[in-house]
Amino acid sequence: MSVRPKLAPEDQMTVEEFLAFTGTRPDEERWELIEGVPILNASPVDFHQIVVSNLIFVLRTQKVQTGAIWLPMPGTGTRVPISPNSLPQPDVLVKVGPLTGRPDTDDALVLFEVLSKSNDKADQAWRRRVYASIPNCQHYVTVSLKAVDVTVYDRTAAWAARSVTAIGGVLELPALGLSLSAEDVYRYTPLGA
Repeated sequence: MSVRPKLAPEDQMTVEEFLAFTGTRPDEERWELIEGVPILNASPVDFHQIVVSNLIFVLRTQKVQTGAIWLPMPGTGTRVPISPNSLPQPDVLVKVGPLTGRPDTDDALVLFEVLSKSNDKADQAWRRRVYASIPNCQHYVTVSLKAVDVTVYDRTAAWAARSVTAIGGVLELPALGLSLSAEDVYRYTPLGA
């Protein structure tokens, strides 16, 4: 997402209008609503998808082993209270509440973003701000594809960042009761061990 002009509120698409619009689009298209503007995301590269798969695998394995009530899944449109005409779609999310069969959620305990070219500094700052407005969101995690760099922003630390920049590093995710290793995140990619 690059810096783009902000639309006047009356010109912004609402979440309901956006959901009606994306309901007519092919399933393989990945759309987000950012400040009332529908954005079609580029197809992700294979390394991006491997990292997404790794995250879901690690989280699901931990869920099964511990009997946790939360559920990890590929990201879905996520309602952000601070920006009511936005519906960003993280790469992976962990939710606590029941499944609804809807294409959107307001229940995101942890959100993961695997950074790509479209996630410039302005986009990353915007996502940190809007994800922090989700009442039950406890962690926002970014994963770089340029170098080993997994960063966690925690609600309990006023969204301060904690990063791992070595493949042997481990980050704690207290809201999930687990440790996330950089080795597991980057497995099968050029950044993996």
